[in-house]
This record gives sequence, structure tokens and C-alpha cells, in this order.
Amino acid sequence: MMRATSWRTAALLAVGFLGLGRAEAATGRSFPPVRRGEQQPVRDPFRGPGAGATAPRPPGLAGVRVTEAVIRGIVRYGVPAGAGLRSDAPGWAILESPSGEGFVAAPGDRLLDGVLGRIEAGGVVFWLGGDPDRPVHRPLARPGEPEEKQ
Repeated sequence: MMRATSWRTAALLAVGFLGLGRAEAATGRSFPPVRRGEQQPVRDPFRGPGAGATAPRPPGLAGVRVTEAVIRGIVRYGVPAGAGLRSDAPGWAILESPSGEGFVAAPGDRLLDGVLGRIEAGGVVFWLGGDPDRPVHRPLARPGEPEEKQ
């Protein structure tokens, strides 16, 4: 009994496979070949689709991240002390990119992931994404010290 069942199962499978061959020959279609080419790199799910080292950055200050910018100096207006101008009056910040390129930026200038919010006596305050509720304080770089210690 066991042999008859095995034989019948094998026969049904063979007829099924033969039927597939006939249908393929009649329609002229076959299964597409499996191609094992170069696989796409896996994207980090916590970053945006355009983020990463491969995404091109805009030129100039707009291509520098807030955390990459090094504040090399602060320039204030040349007004005498008795003129009634506040000490926190806006001026310009001299920023340096990681590639060594220098920029003069004023409050409101856009970076890659933020905006220069205000210039203080000892540093600059950036607003991440342009949101004043997300400030990032960056101190003025001191000459001769590596950026990690600042």
C-alpha cells in the first residue's frame, strides 16, 4: 500500500511538471533568470533618505553642519562705548568649515542643519532646523587647542 501511494504521488508530480513545461512552450514565456548583482547598501533607519556621506552638500556655508563649524572670531560694529549701543549688538562671526574654508556669517544665515541665531560675547548660538527652541551654543575657538577640548 505504501509503495502504491508513493508511486501515485510521484506520477502526479511528474504530470504537473510536464504540464508546466507544455504551458511554457505554448506561451513562449519562461521564468526570469535570478540575477545576483551588486546589492544596495542598507540604509540607516534613523536617518533621512537623503542623509549620509553620499548625499551631495550645497556649496559654501549652506553645506556646513552646525557641529562642524569652528568659530574663529567675532566682529562687532566699531561704535564708541558712549554711543548707547548695547554690548550684545549683532555683528559677524567668522566660521571655518572642516575643509579649512572661512566664512563671515551674520544672524539669520543658514547652515546645512541650522541657522545662526545670535552672536554672544564668547561664542555663537545656532538654532537647529531654524527653531529658536533648539539652541546649540558653540564657544569661540581658542588658538592652539584641539577642537575636542573646547
